[in-house]
Amino acid sequence: MDMNKLKHFITIVEEGSVSKAAAVLNMTQPPLSMAIKKFENEIGFKLFIRRGKRLELTAPGKILYEKGKELIISSNAIIKEAKEQDEGKTGAVTIGCSTVANLTIIPEVVKRMNDNKMNITLKVMEGNTAFILEQLRLHHMDIGLVRNIFDKEDFHTTALLYEPLYVALPPKHSLNNKSSVSLTELTEDNFLMPYTTLGYGISDFILEGCQSFNFNPNIIYWGTETLPMLDMVNRGLGIAFVPALFKQIKNFSLPNLVKLENPEIRASLNLTTLKNSVKKSATEQFLLITKEVIEDYNRKMI
Repeated sequence: MDMNKLKHFITIVEEGSVSKAAAVLNMTQPPLSMAIKKFENEIGFKLFIRRGKRLELTAPGKILYEKGKELIISSNAIIKEAKEQDEGKTGAVTIGCSTVANLTIIPEVVKRMNDNKMNITLKVMEGNTAFILEQLRLHHMDIGLVRNIFDKEDFHTTALLYEPLYVALPPKHSLNNKSSVSLTELTEDNFLMPYTTLGYGISDFILEGCQSFNFNPNIIYWGTETLPMLDMVNRGLGIAFVPALFKQIKNFSLPNLVKLENPEIRASLNLTTLKNSVKKSATEQFLLITKEVIEDYNRKMI
């Protein structure tokens, strides 16, 4: 396939007309129209149907547009990686993750990259799972570190870390002197719950546990960010549930965290990437170090 003609075709689709595309491509309209005609002859099907003055994509034209954009993005990534290797650069990686991952895992990854004299620039974008998956699809991110369990055919997901859940208790709570608690001891508490934006999350596991003990928790707050909930716990407004990774957060005034043992619930931290995407060498290096960091956390949590 002629990549140049493919780029011309994509430009026409995105600009909405041959004349506008020709202006963007810095060429005149007749040669562009001729190039598209030759392209159609080469691939063996029509790309456009003319509706008056408008051009509409044919069904195969829509497929070629969508897949062709992915092909060009992938080819650009390959060229960029080769150029980085040629120039001795190590590149950049864009990661989507939660705040807790950005406070615990990412700093340790940066430290180890510095210790190994790697010249990799990290761009971290915090957000919920739905936001991260959207950015991965748009090729605005290379990697996602997400909590939720979901089933999406266009993503490859691997569980990196299974963490026990802890209960965050207010300062004057009667259970603060215990090393572990059961959900049955929390039936009279106000629950501050993490809102699941996509798939299956921590709140679903908690609600299932409450149902198994035949009680409905008194939920007074749903939120997408955990740190504000922990501040509310410190104010004595209720209890919250967090993965063990929160115990690794430094320099924050967190409430007392007591392990939830009945039922024992574990939350997964999942590595998510878009299927069929081309991984840059910098991304591969980041993944190697991230897995080392998480293995160390795993050993601490055993």
